[in-house]
Amino acid sequence: MCFNNRKLIMMFFFSFLVNKVGEQEEKLAEGIKLYALSATATSKRTVLSDLITVYAKGGKTIVFTQTKKDADEVSLALTSSIASEALHGDISQHQRERTLNGFRQGKFTVLVATDVAARGLDIPNVDLVIHYELPNDAETFVHRSGRTGRAGKEGTAILMYTSSQKRTVRSLEHDVGCKFEFISPPAMEEILESSAEQVVATLNRVHPESVKFFTATAQKLVEEQGASALAAALAQMSGFSQPPSCRSLINHEQGWITLQLTRDSDTSGRFFSARSVTGFLSDVYSPAADEVGKIHLIADERIKGAVFDLPEEVARELLKKELPSGNTISKITKLPTLQDDEPASDFYGKFSDRDRSNRRGSNSRDQRGFRSSRGWEGGQDSDDEFGRGSRNFRSGNNRSRMGKNSGDDWLIGGGRSNRFSSSNRSGHGGACFNCGQPGHRAADCRKKRDFF
Repeated sequence: MCFNNRKLIMMFFFSFLVNKVGEQEEKLAEGIKLYALSATATSKRTVLSDLITVYAKGGKTIVFTQTKKDADEVSLALTSSIASEALHGDISQHQRERTLNGFRQGKFTVLVATDVAARGLDIPNVDLVIHYELPNDAETFVHRSGRTGRAGKEGTAILMYTSSQKRTVRSLEHDVGCKFEFISPPAMEEILESSAEQVVATLNRVHPESVKFFTATAQKLVEEQGASALAAALAQMSGFSQPPSCRSLINHEQGWITLQLTRDSDTSGRFFSARSVTGFLSDVYSPAADEVGKIHLIADERIKGAVFDLPEEVARELLKKELPSGNTISKITKLPTLQDDEPASDFYGKFSDRDRSNRRGSNSRDQRGFRSSRGWEGGQDSDDEFGRGSRNFRSGNNRSRMGKNSGDDWLIGGGRSNRFSSSNRSGHGGACFNCGQPGHRAADCRKKRDFF
């Protein structure tokens, strides 16, 4: 009996140790800064190089993808501006060793890899980890992020996600016990500053014997052009020989400017919606209403405002226009918190887009309990979340279509029109976009329409 009790105690103790080790493995090391950034599927690659430039500061970066194909394609896309190589299971063992040695020695600074590099590899001094695609579970996230912040050093991990994956990110925070700082893509000023710093660091590594061959030419240029000669050299080496174009803060597309419209609180009696923003733009400068992208309302209830994209030329002209009293339009460098545009619910499954595509419609969970981010059928898909195809009421003439003969009325907070027969108008459960009161359609509203 005594022997059996001792055996049971040992088994219980062994089980306790195993569970403790498992718990520790799913905890992030201290000193790792966690950021999360929303991006569309098409804008990820554009934003990726900027994140590496600003957050790695010339140090080593590992970019994690879900598939081997993505690892190859992302690495190839980065190579034009940043030295990088791919690492995945289809690469031979010999080539993998060469790639890892080159990364350790600093021959290239970015390693684009599948989860084969998440654990079991000796890769010291990694400054930045980017989750280009969400991991399949919390344990993988911890192992990926653990590539940085080792040996007591600080590190940074950035999670990229699409708008429909926001709930999945929240679930990940809960399961790992961490907190992300939600950031916007780096501003152009940050990118230029970081690029210049890295070029200066590169110049400091040039061998003095090589410098001698260029000293006479450098002195001549300085005499003729002064500091402008060195500035031009820095710009060329940074990859900005031409002035950088503006970039949307919403979908990161070049050639677009993100503007913010705010309205004073003394107009609080008037209902504010995306539709009223379009009507306002139509009256102030009609080309802006024709070209405006999707309009996003600001989440802060104390602020009556919205943000939207316009082509550079149109945006600059709009900013010159005189506005009605109480309204302000300005160019912004950082997005405010916006009203949640994600679907009311999403399905559960793995994070991989490819895995999810085979699971749409299955309202099931995986063993980690994470939510699928693209299982929602119909409506707004993450790729089109900020697409030009989702423009809201682009022309001022649209207001004439919202009269009593219209069969469609847009509901508050909704992105879709709903048709109701005359028999159930009295039972309308939405809210009138005109006065904001529930129980009737806008076409039946007794109040005078006010689009401002």
